[in-house]
Amino acid sequence: MNGILEIFISLLSFLWSIARILIPIMIVIEIFKDTRLIDKISDYFNPVSKFFTISKTAGVSLLFGVFFGITIGAGAIIQSVKDYNVDKRSVFLISIFISPCHAVFEDAFIMAGAGASIIPLVAARFISASIATFILSRLIKKEPGKETGLLSE
Repeated sequence: MNGILEIFISLLSFLWSIARILIPIMIVIEIFKDTRLIDKISDYFNPVSKFFTISKTAGVSLLFGVFFGITIGAGAIIQSVKDYNVDKRSVFLISIFISPCHAVFEDAFIMAGAGASIIPLVAARFISASIATFILSRLIKKEPGKETGLLSE
């Protein structure tokens, strides 16, 4: 019985740690949506979205993942799929990019503390993520006739 109780407490602790991260991100995304700030960010990030041929609104999720990490990026991706109907192809390409290139600043500071050179580290992660995402974006075709991730006005 003690083992089951311990597992249950560990599960609740894990869920709380995820909720502490995802709930504030979802709130920020809602504020961005309500103030139309997410549209402005998407407009500025549109050249990158076009380069990787992902939907315009999916670019914001990419930014969250790169700067804040995989967990927060995943929360942003889930929210953008729910709110903007971002297509599976864009979600896949974002995931490919943030796999090697996530939490850039946090990881750079940790590695600098361990004595690593920051610029080559960040450059290698960014270049490898860009190359992999670019190649896959050209190999995976968009669904014909489908408006992906665009806001209906």
